[in-house]
Amino acid sequence: MFSLFHRRFLSTNKRYLTTATTQTSRYQKYIQQFKNKPGSYLTSFAILHELTAVAPFPVIYYALEASSVKIPFSDSFVEEGNKFVNKVRIHYGYEPLEADNQTMIHLVTTYCVVKVLLPVRLAASAAMTPTFAEKLISPSVQWIRRLKK
Repeated sequence: MFSLFHRRFLSTNKRYLTTATTQTSRYQKYIQQFKNKPGSYLTSFAILHELTAVAPFPVIYYALEASSVKIPFSDSFVEEGNKFVNKVRIHYGYEPLEADNQTMIHLVTTYCVVKVLLPVRLAASAAMTPTFAEKLISPSVQWIRRLKK
């Protein structure tokens, strides 16, 4: 049993290594760049992750506002929510919302859509990280280092 496992998974037989080697060689450039500048890559990923969260927010919100899509919440839920929001708005000096205003519903829906898109955002951030790190973060770091000298 052990010899079968050893032969199958631990041997250096080329038949088992071709797929892994092909994928590794395809990403070798990015792996080496990440090893050389992990801070730039992690910073790039963090910035891109936040940008992909913030950038679609106004687009989704204004699309909901402009469309005639009715988000399925009961009218009593909307009225109660607007009562609470109106207390806060009045406290800070803003005018209160009408009882049937859909602004808060659109904001909550926008937030939920952005959260549902998390896997897409992560993939996009990961895909854009090498370019962003090399074209923006690394030159910025070099510029800051020159200023400090």
